[in-house]
Amino acid sequence: MSVSTASSEAQVRMRDGGTAGLDSSRLVESDIASAAARVRGAEDINPGADRMAKALARAFELWRDRDYARRRETIAAIARSAGYSVAILENSIDALLKPFTSDALKSIAARVSSSGGIDRPKTAGFIAAGNVAGAGMHEIAIALVAGAGVVIKTASAEPIFFAEFARTLAEIDRDAGARIEVLHWSRARADLTAALIANCERVVAYGDDLTIESLHNRPNVIGFGSRVSAAVVAPSATDPSRIDRVAELLARDVALFEQLGCLSLHHVFVVSPAGGVARDLAIRMSAALERIGESMPPAKIPLRDAAEIRGVRERARWRRIAGEPVELFEGRGLEWTVVFEPRPSLFAPRAVLEDSFKISPGFRTVHVTGVRDLGEFRDCIADVSGRIEAMAVAGDESEAADIGATVAAIGIPYVCAPGEMQSPPLDWRHGGGGFIDMMVGAR
Repeated sequence: MSVSTASSEAQVRMRDGGTAGLDSSRLVESDIASAAARVRGAEDINPGADRMAKALARAFELWRDRDYARRRETIAAIARSAGYSVAILENSIDALLKPFTSDALKSIAARVSSSGGIDRPKTAGFIAAGNVAGAGMHEIAIALVAGAGVVIKTASAEPIFFAEFARTLAEIDRDAGARIEVLHWSRARADLTAALIANCERVVAYGDDLTIESLHNRPNVIGFGSRVSAAVVAPSATDPSRIDRVAELLARDVALFEQLGCLSLHHVFVVSPAGGVARDLAIRMSAALERIGESMPPAKIPLRDAAEIRGVRERARWRRIAGEPVELFEGRGLEWTVVFEPRPSLFAPRAVLEDSFKISPGFRTVHVTGVRDLGEFRDCIADVSGRIEAMAVAGDESEAADIGATVAAIGIPYVCAPGEMQSPPLDWRHGGGGFIDMMVGAR
């Protein structure tokens, strides 16, 4: 069985040879052009926005079921190839797929139908990232509902998820399945990537900043580069009746997808004039990360990332030896790491505050910092304000409104409650909203 109606023998062999270790050696530039032509030609049998939304809703419903055989096999294969535990992948995929409800997809279809004057691309290519299984699903689903034919280049590190999801879609609705092609080639095959860009009206690329920068001279490429996420905890959320639950949810936001996506939590800022409750939250997050490690064992950490985590720990130790009020909480081995400091500094110059946002190396490594007020919080994130994708906010209604206004002024696309960072709504304005506006129109 192939992912779609591919006629290329090389592509069929590649797909049917198994999902883990797909072989791109037989692909040539004409195969990429043919794939784009097929999804473009499927316009003749375009199921339309409503039918596509219905087919996708059914596919997502199946994939949300942990007993769905294809999902189980896919997660097991990713766990084997990437060194993740099945449990962390199960929970991460649950969070990823949560927003793709029938109502959400119908809403996107209604926006497509009511904005018929938009000159939408007929073909959309996607260069997937390998750090998070399923990353890019929001844009892919929107493109399909909006009537675009989709060609997905999977990542070398994760060539499995999209190929298997596309098979499900094709089984549910043959015409819907004809609108998507999933291919795999390595980053070294620049000729094939160039062919994708040349044969699709728009190409969406995910990856680190260097990857995106290498493609930015192509006018039809939309890049989603390196982004980070954070949290703000207001005083009411550190009340004894709430603090344990807040710590548990924030720890979950740290752990899902092993903290490797743009929606992963890197730094928690605790608003507290006194400062003591910030340390309390750090301790409780440490305990929560330890518990999560028991139910969702951590991944095997690559050597380079392990070295970076050790660097985070050693810097914290040396800062404490030097007299700074920094505390390090750490799990066995490198399972989790929490670095706490009561505040950037009562008398720090602005330049120091602007270096106060700590970007994590991933794999359950997080900083917790106390801030006096929202003004100090703004100073702490000033140097990364254009790179923050999501902000979790914990507090009562009034506090959340104040923080929301601050965050809105910074221009952060997704604001949510703790525990919801990996589940942005389908109409999330990822990267500022340029892609969704292009496909379905601005609200």
